[in-house]
Amino acid sequence: MWDLAIKTSRDAREFASLHSLEFNGDAAPGLPPSASTHPFAGQRRRQCVSGEWRGREVQRFSTSAITVELMTLAGVLPRLQVVASGSEREALAVGGRVVRTGDPVFDSRWTVVTDDSSFASAFLNAGVREALLHPAAAGRALVVDGAALYLWAPGARPWSEARVRFEFLSVIRGRLDEDLWERFDMTPKEPSLPADAVWTPREEFSEVNQWAYAPVVAADGESLGDTGEFEVSLLNAQLEGAAFLPGPDDSERIYNSWRVAPEVCA
Repeated sequence: MWDLAIKTSRDAREFASLHSLEFNGDAAPGLPPSASTHPFAGQRRRQCVSGEWRGREVQRFSTSAITVELMTLAGVLPRLQVVASGSEREALAVGGRVVRTGDPVFDSRWTVVTDDSSFASAFLNAGVREALLHPAAAGRALVVDGAALYLWAPGARPWSEARVRFEFLSVIRGRLDEDLWERFDMTPKEPSLPADAVWTPREEFSEVNQWAYAPVVAADGESLGDTGEFEVSLLNAQLEGAAFLPGPDDSERIYNSWRVAPEVCA
């Protein structure tokens, strides 16, 4: 048993090195978000390898009873399980019911379980069904759950199979129709504001032409001092829709006052 564990660890390291992946050993990274209870939940994941495969994050690991390969998806999809016909449906309790695709060859080999028959019909298009009839799918169950595709098989599987399984997951992902994401992607969307709720600034005028300046003087023709007249002129300027900008005179307590208004542009 100990010799087998050593050999398995060595094979996992060699596979990771050969394919530019990371060997995590028993320190397995986190799993994609899921609302389901997987058969490996709560179990120690061993000999874990992770990294990027054809542009998507992948993992391979084993527990005491199962070997798993997974590949992340670009969005969050409903749950679906494809298991060999006649086998026990222990891979994932997705609820729902068994649905048939109408493809007699496919339906004789695989059992599809889902809680969304419309999604099952869209996911299992002709290309995906063809891939699932390939020998690369033999001995595995395929599960769509949240943001990942899973393949799993009972017991410990040799690392010589891992490359084929990752390639198989990549083929499945690549054969999904764009329409599938538009209809079934459950990724939370950012709230959007209506177009008229977004303020768009107008084009700014040059600083030279933006303002016209007009001096404001008191009724007696003298400059306004720092008295109540200052506040009155300020109030009048605001009532007229202009800004009142005082400028200091030579004296610290005497102000030359200016009313500033936008220049009318044709």
